Amino acid sequence: MDKDKALFEIVEPEGEDSDVVELFDDDGNPVQFNIIATLEVDEQEYAILSNVEDDDEVLIFKVTEEDEEFIFETIDDEEELQAVIEAYNELLDEMES
Repeated sequence: MDKDKALFEIVEPEGEDSDVVELFDDDGNPVQFNIIATLEVDEQEYAILSNVEDDDEVLIFKVTEEDEEFIFETIDDEEELQAVIEAYNELLDEMES
């Protein structure tokens, strides 16, 4: 597996409306995350995820598509990450208005 890519699987927990993905940690253990937002910045799609068991753990991934499958990629560029965080904060501000 490419270290820059996280394997994931979309799961549908019973009784919940939100999308949940299952990521695999460094040891190959599954960890479930809620997709709390998806947004587009500079024509690139991103996903904001929150750990199902620990709301304080939030991850941001670049979303790409390969062979009709979605891939979550880590964001290595600090400026790109900041742009996504700012866009997400703007989205939150709009939702609160």
